[in-house]
This record gives sequence, structure tokens and C-alpha cells, in this order.
Amino acid sequence: MKTKIACIAVLLASGLLTAIANADQSYRFTLSNTSQIGNAELRPGDYKLIVDGPKVVVTEITTGKSIEVEAKVESADKKFAATEVHTKLVDGVSQISEIRIGGSTTRVSFN
Repeated sequence: MKTKIACIAVLLASGLLTAIANADQSYRFTLSNTSQIGNAELRPGDYKLIVDGPKVVVTEITTGKSIEVEAKVESADKKFAATEVHTKLVDGVSQISEIRIGGSTTRVSFN
């Protein structure tokens, strides 16, 4: 009986660890200026970025409003010291081109 309980406990624990390992990665960043990702306008404030393969979900923390956009997720050679939001000016509008996640090697590039 003890062996069956131990086996069940080990299976449940390994299942839980597998689920955690496969979970989407979530990060936070802050915008100080109005910017765009694709056609979506992001106001200054705090955001959560969920990385799920070639798609990312950006959620404004205060309103819960989310957008899903295609992105290229890459790994850098070494960890970034702080989260950096890189923008470029396109037709007078600030476009987010890349987000480098502080404390990780993750770089998310937007076309």
C-alpha cells in the first residue's frame, strides 16, 4: 500500500513539474511614452508580456486590456541587466521594435 502511494505521489509531482516547465513565460515592463506595436497603441504605464512561441500577448496591468502580436523570440549570449524597450520613430509614431527582458537572455523583436 505504501509503495502505491509513493508511486502516485512521484507521478503527480513529475506531472506538476512538467506543467510548470511548459508554462508560458511572463514578464513585466513599463512604458514612459505612448508607443505602438503593429497597429495597437500602448499608453504609458505598466504591462505584462506573455511569451508563447512566435506570438506574444501584451496586457495593460491597470485595465486588463490585451493584444496578441507576432514576434521573433531570441536568446542573447548573456543576460540583460535591466528590461529595455527599444523603439524607432516611424512616420512620427514611436514603434516598439524590441524588448530585452532584464535578468534573462530573452529578446523579443517585433516586425
